[in-house]
Amino acid sequence: MKKVISLLFVSLICITLILPCYAAEFENPPIVDTAEILSESQLEELTEKAEEVRQKYNFEVAIVTETEMSGYDAMATADDIYDYEGYGAGENDDGILLYISEIPREYWITTHAYGLTVFNDNGIAYMKKQILPHLEDNNYYLAMEAFIENADELLEMAENGEPFNKKQYDTKTLLIIIGCLILVPLIIAWFMMNGKLAKMKTAVENDYAANYVKPGSKRLDVSRDIFLYSRVTKTEKPKNNSGSHRSSSGRTHGGGGGSY
Repeated sequence: MKKVISLLFVSLICITLILPCYAAEFENPPIVDTAEILSESQLEELTEKAEEVRQKYNFEVAIVTETEMSGYDAMATADDIYDYEGYGAGENDDGILLYISEIPREYWITTHAYGLTVFNDNGIAYMKKQILPHLEDNNYYLAMEAFIENADELLEMAENGEPFNKKQYDTKTLLIIIGCLILVPLIIAWFMMNGKLAKMKTAVENDYAANYVKPGSKRLDVSRDIFLYSRVTKTEKPKNNSGSHRSSSGRTHGGGGGSY
């Protein structure tokens, strides 16, 4: 009897080991192309790629397109689609969603929960640089492919404990540009002033102003005080640089986007 029980126990362990892990379930397909801007083959290919990233990290990676924007603006529309259409993975609905509208030509990347950590402000700026040129060329397939691939890249970095945090400009290059913008006009102005001063050979220094006043031309009939200057002090309103905001559902989202 003990041998039978032992045999059954070993069999159960073996079955458990060979059974495939259950895939994470998502309420929506990764790509909802209501604008029909993709061909069937393109939609199938991108859906497969996005689904692989979803299952790999148990993290929502989705794309939604519309012919005409259904919300107030791209940001509000993307947030509402994410919140009210059941997007998100896990208990906190972690994820990222790319929204594209044809009329008007606007897009928005919205993030939620753990998505705000993975796709911080610098990460969103990086993704926008990869996506926007393709949108401007009306190459929606490449734009979506870039979104999926970059989502995979940044999720992998976050999983390894190093979320993307590279600023999207070269500091050295920026300083050179600023230096040129300041120095070049100064150099041009210096040469122009030197040229004008060189032509003023007839100018003679005069220490007295009396030579410039016509006799009898000065009369003081009225004396009064005139208010000439005023000073206005302005205090800049603090700006929220975090990129996070509240959606109509009251949930916190991050992200970025614009026109294309």
